[in-house]
Amino acid sequence: MRGGAIFLEFFVLFTVASYAVPVPLFPSNLVLLLGSISLPTAYAPLASAVVNGLVCGFVVWLVFVLVSRRFEEPKVTDIRRKG
Repeated sequence: MRGGAIFLEFFVLFTVASYAVPVPLFPSNLVLLLGSISLPTAYAPLASAVVNGLVCGFVVWLVFVLVSRRFEEPKVTDIRRKG
């Protein structure tokens, strides 16, 4: 549940930041330069911002999941036999 919230927050953050500052960043400039998506020039900044938001949000979510699993206490059952 927390992972979904982390992804959503950082997706929105990176999407808005990428749209507000029109500087070509790594993930989206490759998608638009390869020409796999032929968009009108009016929608290119929005598509670039969404791609940046998806990629950066996924990376932050993945780091969060890996770090939270690392610091999670291992669940060990202690079975002692009486006798």
